[in-house]
Order: sequence, then structure tokens, then C-alpha cells
Amino acid sequence: MKEKFKSFGIPLVLIVLFIGALFLHQLLQVKQQPQPDWSRSVPLSYTSEERPVIFNGDEGLFLASNGKITGVTFEEALDSTRETTLDTSVTRGYPFWTDGTKVIQIKDDKLISTESNEVTTIAEEATGISTAMNSVYFWNEENLFSLNPADLSVKDVFSFSNEILDVYIGNSGSAVLQVRKDDGHSHLYYMDDTLQVVKDPFAIVNTATNHHINGLTFTTENNQLTLLYNEEMRAQGTLSYKIFKLQTPIDEIGSSILKPTKIDFTNEMSGGKLQSPRNAQLLSINGEKSILFTSEGHRVGDDNAISLYVAPFSNSNQLTAAPVSTTKHFTYSPLQLTKYSIAWLDYDGDTYELFAASQDAQVIANSTEWSKRSVKEAVNNSVLMIFSSLITIMVSFYWVLPSLFLLILLYIFKPNIFEKEEINWVEYASIIMFLVMPITFITKAMGDYFYFAAPEYLMFSGSEYIVLLVISAITSLLWKLGRDPDWGTFGGVFYFMGIYILLYATSIGPYIFNLF
Repeated sequence: MKEKFKSFGIPLVLIVLFIGALFLHQLLQVKQQPQPDWSRSVPLSYTSEERPVIFNGDEGLFLASNGKITGVTFEEALDSTRETTLDTSVTRGYPFWTDGTKVIQIKDDKLISTESNEVTTIAEEATGISTAMNSVYFWNEENLFSLNPADLSVKDVFSFSNEILDVYIGNSGSAVLQVRKDDGHSHLYYMDDTLQVVKDPFAIVNTATNHHINGLTFTTENNQLTLLYNEEMRAQGTLSYKIFKLQTPIDEIGSSILKPTKIDFTNEMSGGKLQSPRNAQLLSINGEKSILFTSEGHRVGDDNAISLYVAPFSNSNQLTAAPVSTTKHFTYSPLQLTKYSIAWLDYDGDTYELFAASQDAQVIANSTEWSKRSVKEAVNNSVLMIFSSLITIMVSFYWVLPSLFLLILLYIFKPNIFEKEEINWVEYASIIMFLVMPITFITKAMGDYFYFAAPEYLMFSGSEYIVLLVISAITSLLWKLGRDPDWGTFGGVFYFMGIYILLYATSIGPYIFNLF
């Protein structure tokens, strides 16, 4: 029993300790903020099985789903101050406007207002609506109208030669209008806050089924129009997304068709390029002009998650972004909640849950405390990383081949060497050959993901070789203590290699491959 413990018990204890260190590291990671100025993701006690339609108004944040509208207002510390519920269903696929009592929306191709269960028809025919805090625009085919939500008065704004597809409203009431050009393209027009439409388009965007615009945001600061739009493309069943930028002085809008430039983003935390950015929002966070957008997650356990990022805006087409969410699923409908906070919907495949992140000091402190949710996340991440390390074990099998080849050749041509009872030179030579092999792999193993995911005690200068030296020394000691003399040369060599691979896979292996 004592011999078995020396042979297998001690290595098993070390392996368990390495796995424990992995869990402890993940437990510390789930307290880590996405970046120093932002809190971890804070659940806001709203869930829905149906994707809600969102309206961010002066009176609060309103979410319409399951036949009702839920309204909530928040202070800077993300404390809910007032909740309202309106038993009014909203037509899916159309925006709405509300102040907490009155609801304006399209229903059955009519523009209506509902207040205290009384319905007022504003327009008998409407094909689209766009809403903002203080602005409502609707249209019927090619005719655009402005609606005053206070008294429900309607103003005829402009008539185009083709069908209006969408209206994107800016903060000041100005708007960018999307008007059909042909079956696969649309024109973009600009309208200022006095409802004056520039009669000539300034851009052409794609609107084909498999290649189309999917959202737009813009600002008109310093007498310049800065516009970002999201583009979605489907090719061979795969969706991809891009963000394009258009810029021009306001006085020159409509003088020519602008050529868009694609914006690429790099993850500040991992150094990797962010893939398929989408849902771009131009906004000011704590006085800094920024781009809020979603893209594929880069963290452990993200499992193809779509995470939320923010990038300081500049005139460059290569921007560096940092994550501002720690949720693990698909992010939808990002928006600015308060001056220092943002909110979004997280979809886990079954339900939509409302989350927020804030720069408020109290919110940051509360979000970094351990909870049942964070401990569960740490356990989940640890399990996923242990499974990822199985790939490390599979890759390391080729380290065995030179030693195995040597043993087979000697067994064929000099079998009498293996008849000696003590450890012979063949065993030492095979072990030395094996120890050389990980050195050929270590620089590839410690790539960008390793330095992104691994704990600091594995990332000092020269760690790639020192870590191998430490694993080799521990394995040599275990081999010396636990090797059974009855095993022979083959048994001794494979005992050494097996212990080495297991120690390697549980110490640094979880940080080499990210399968999730």
C-alpha cells in the first residue's frame, strides 16, 4: 500500500493541488472588473422569454414583452427608484414611445395612442415608426411625418420618390433617413432638427436579403456629420458583421456620395482582433466620446459569446476597445442608461435578462463581492478549462514518439539490455529524449491566449523554460521515489512520461487551448 501511494498517490495529490490552484485563480477572476473604470455586470431583476422591445425615454427605461410594458428608472448607483407596468401589448418589429402613461405605436397598420385603456387613432395608414426621447417620426410608404407626442399633432415633413425604409434619430431631433433606391440598395438622406431635409442623398447602403444595413448611429458635433452603420452579410449559411464609418462637414451633405471606410477593433485585454463587430452606438460616457458595440468574446468560458465593448472614438479606422461586460451569452440592444452607466439584454438561449455596468464607485465595490452566481461561474470556468487541457494531453503524445522509437529499435536488435534489473542507460536516454520534446512546443503553447488567461505566477520573464524545468524536476523526484523495480525499462520510461504529461496538463495546460 505504501509503495502504491508513493507511485500513484503523491502524483495524484499534486495533480489535485494544481486543479485547486486553477479553481482558486478562477474564483479570483470572477471578482475582476472587465477594466478598472467599470463594474462587473449587474443583473437588474428583469427577465423575459420573449425578446423585449426597448424604449429609453425621459421617464425611464421601458421594456415591452409578453403583452405588457415594464418601466424602470435608475439612479447613478443603479438603484431602482420607480417601477411601472402598463398592460399594453406592443407590435413586435416596431418601436414605440411612452412616458409611462401614454403609449404610441403602430398596430394593424394604424398609428395609435393608448392611454388609460382608451385608444386614439392618429393615422389610418402607417408603414413605419421611429422614436426617441423627445421625437417621433412615422411614415406611410414615401411620405414622412413628424408627431408631437404631447398633443398628438402631426406635421407633414417630406415626400420622397421611393419608399422610406427607416429613420434613425439623433440626440437633437435631427435624423438620417433610409429610402429605397432599388431591390438591393438604399439612399441615405439627412434631416436637421428643424425638419429640413437635404434633397440629395449622401450615401448608398446595401439592403439585399443576404447583405444589408443593420442599424445606424450618428452625431453632428463641430459642424460635422459622423455616422457609423452596421452591416450584416450571410454567405454559405454563415453570418458576418462589419461596422462602417462616414464623415463629412454638414454644409457639404448631399454634394456627393460618400465612400464608407471599415473600422477594425483590437481587444485591449487580449491583443486579438475582435471579430464581427455590430450594434455600434456613438455616445458620450463620462464626457468622453466613445463607441459602444458588441463582438465575439475572448475570455475563458465565453463559448462563442457576444460581449459588449467600448472604444474611445477617434478619426482612425483602427481602434482599441476594452470589454465592459462580464456576461457569458449573447448581448443585444446595448444602450446608455445614465451618464456613467450602460445597459443591455443578455440572452442565454432561453430567456433575456437585463444587465448593466457602471463607473459609479459604489456599484463597482458591490459588483466585485462574491455571490452564488460568481462562485458558480468560477466552477464552470474551471471545468471548461480542465476539458481544454485534454487537448494539451493529446498534443503532447508526439513527445513520446522518439523515446518509443528508440526503445522499440533496441528491443529488436539488443533485447538483452532490457534484462538488467536496475535502471540502465537506455531508460535515462529515453527520458532525456522525451524532456527535449516539450521545449520544441513551449513557445507555441505560451501564445496570446496563455498571457491573457494564465495567472501572474506563470508569466514572469523566462517562465516558458523555467516552468518546464520545474515540472521536469518534480517529475524526476516522483519517478525516483515511485518507480517500482519490477516494472522494467519500458514501465519506468512510460511512468516518467505519464507523470510529466499529467503535471504539464494540469499546471499550464488549461491556459494553452481555449475550446470554449
